[in-house]
Amino acid sequence: MDNNATNTALVRLLNQQVNSGSASLPLSFFKSGQFLSLTADCQGGIILHKPFYADFVGSGAVVGSSIDVNCTSVYVIGSVKFDAPTTYSQRQQAFQQRMAFSQQLQDIAQVEAPLRRALSILNQLSQWVGAEEVQKIPNELIARLAGLLPRTVELARKTSVTGNNPHTAETFLIR
Repeated sequence: MDNNATNTALVRLLNQQVNSGSASLPLSFFKSGQFLSLTADCQGGIILHKPFYADFVGSGAVVGSSIDVNCTSVYVIGSVKFDAPTTYSQRQQAFQQRMAFSQQLQDIAQVEAPLRRALSILNQLSQWVGAEEVQKIPNELIARLAGLLPRTVELARKTSVTGNNPHTAETFLIR
């Protein structure tokens, strides 16, 4: 079987698994180094749990390949669909999209105040996958995306829901 046929079969398998209601994907795919991407029109994303942090993969971005071989678990958010980029430009575009997601996470991680950082990651995730889906993501995973404690994410959720002034809460956390 040629590489395109293998990728097509893998795409079919992953899409079938993710749409079966199971929120888990085979970890062996991520460790295999296969190059796939999420479709540009998917409404969800994936959080890849790595040994010391977590990474977000959203619509149009590469998933798998050599960048995800150290993945330890996968969390699917919303509706995702896989695709197998075949041309050089499609692969390049998928890498650029993945780098854009990583850059946005890095920008958030550089925010010094923990509560502000937590509010920023919650806001960014809401833009990527929708506020409803963000409510379903465990605090521990969100915390790993932005270098936070899960308790800080929990506080940020309460702050944003109750409409409290984040600057007041931030000052409280810093002192």
